[in-house]
Amino acid sequence: MNATEQNKTVDETSNWALTVRLLKFSWQYKFRCIQVLSYQLIMLFMGLSGLGLTGLGIDFLRYQVVPDTGPPKWPFGLAPPADLEPLSVIMGIAVTILGFALFRSCLNYLYTMSMGKLIYVDIVATLRALVFEKMQKLSFRFFDANASGTIINRVASDVGSLRRFMEGVFIQSFIMILSLVV
Repeated sequence: MNATEQNKTVDETSNWALTVRLLKFSWQYKFRCIQVLSYQLIMLFMGLSGLGLTGLGIDFLRYQVVPDTGPPKWPFGLAPPADLEPLSVIMGIAVTILGFALFRSCLNYLYTMSMGKLIYVDIVATLRALVFEKMQKLSFRFFDANASGTIINRVASDVGSLRRFMEGVFIQSFIMILSLVV
């Protein structure tokens, strides 16, 4: 094995170890993480329900125009009464879709607030405190060897990288996997 292959293996191992370490760190806030992921799961269900109801409305309209196509399949066997006007049925479906959309927008607000609290209040603040605590234990030789601007830049960069990992990788990866499963 040559030096390039060894460096690649070491980088992959250290990246995996770092990812596991970040996941363990973020799992300290498991209640907030579960809350954020639950909001996302409910929003996904609401979005899919809206799409399903749109298809149901299209199927109902098609059945009204071309009766040979057969009646639509109503979810959970909840068909409207036969004597109800077709426009009333379509309006009922539209109002239900609108209700789902409004509920989803409220959940999106709660999701955004919970995500912000998880990332900015819980994780970033704790990480900054831990970094500051670690820096207080370093020797004066370290501070003499490194410029204060470099140290501050490195700390801010590392904390920002963790924040971006949580927002852009951890949560989004789970949401994508959840969406694909559903």
